Amino acid sequence: MLDSLNKCSYGVEAKLEEAFNSIGKKSGFVDIVARFAPYKEFKNTWKYSNKSIQFNISDYMKGASYEVLEDLAISLYSKLSENSRKTIYTPTLLSWLKSKEFIEQNQALYLHRSRNLSLDHQGEVYDLQDAYISLKDQGFVDDCPDAVLNWTIRNNRRRVGYCSILMQVVAISSILDSIAVPPYVSEYVLYHELLHLQDGFRPDRRYHNPDFRRRERLYPHWKESEEWLRRLSY
Repeated sequence: MLDSLNKCSYGVEAKLEEAFNSIGKKSGFVDIVARFAPYKEFKNTWKYSNKSIQFNISDYMKGASYEVLEDLAISLYSKLSENSRKTIYTPTLLSWLKSKEFIEQNQALYLHRSRNLSLDHQGEVYDLQDAYISLKDQGFVDDCPDAVLNWTIRNNRRRVGYCSILMQVVAISSILDSIAVPPYVSEYVLYHELLHLQDGFRPDRRYHNPDFRRRERLYPHWKESEEWLRRLSY
């Protein structure tokens, strides 16, 4: 069993090396190293000197096909050549990152690496699943079947909500899980994060654009919620 796993791992690493070498040679590089790295978030890093380059690629890409890895290589080499701060995502690469298969292969690993998550939607006072159902029943959000809702372990005061759109994971600060805080506050923060999940991964667009703010303010208690969040942050 261990031998077969090692062979499988070797095959995946070899596929990555081949894809990055194939594109890198066309870009003028001679000495090319590409390997997977266990980053918590999806990210790719590199360092280069003259004709040598070394890539550390998110190991969330291990399940990708050769074609997807090749497109990732094209995207990163293009970013290098254009000296751009933005990664150029090809349609093939975007399709993989947005796929059900990507979520199924990586969501559990992402949750395992997320140290500040309770891994439970049930808090001491409020249940995020109840808030989610309430938002759906009111017509504010659509069904999000892959979403995993969590309270944080730490009482974050400023970052009261965040999400990984790629991994479909939502985190709500446990500071809102208190009898002293009205239930609509955590529901509003959850609504904000679920809007991001519904909009999907859009690397070439602003997430908090005017249309997002317009939809956010459809929530009946948005103004009172914002006042509560301001108070809690101090």
